Amino acid sequence: MGRVGLVRTLKGVILFLAGMAALGYGVIFPYNISEVGLDFPDLAWLVKPGIAAVSVSAIPIAIALVLFWRICTDIGRDNSFCQANARRLSGIGFCALVDTAYCMVGTVTAVFLVGSPIWIWGVAASVLGVGIAVAAFLLSHLVLKAAALKEDSDLTI
Repeated sequence: MGRVGLVRTLKGVILFLAGMAALGYGVIFPYNISEVGLDFPDLAWLVKPGIAAVSVSAIPIAIALVLFWRICTDIGRDNSFCQANARRLSGIGFCALVDTAYCMVGTVTAVFLVGSPIWIWGVAASVLGVGIAVAAFLLSHLVLKAAALKEDSDLTI
């Protein structure tokens, strides 16, 4: 697979992830939160604030997908190793940490209010978020080092 095929595949993955996020935030999460309101009528007043609170966590995810799209665009232009991509990867890592922290606060709040075993999903999401952040920060560091080597190489010609 050449560079063009790789970029198409990566952008297809981004579109798939965006579609899954839209399905989750537009259908699955609101449905499940509404079900909690039906199962526990004394908590029905929390349904709309709960949906709004969960929807906020889509913002860092959307930003990270846009940053990833821009990285793929630079890869397509044969400019993979540049300082801009290193900053974008750091941005993805920051988005993952922000979303992870928000998820942890939301999980603790939900457990306190509802008392359900939702904490299992919160822990799983937090582990995934920290893993994405670590990978993004590591890749950012490596891309920055590669960009410096590329600049040095371009100057020696």
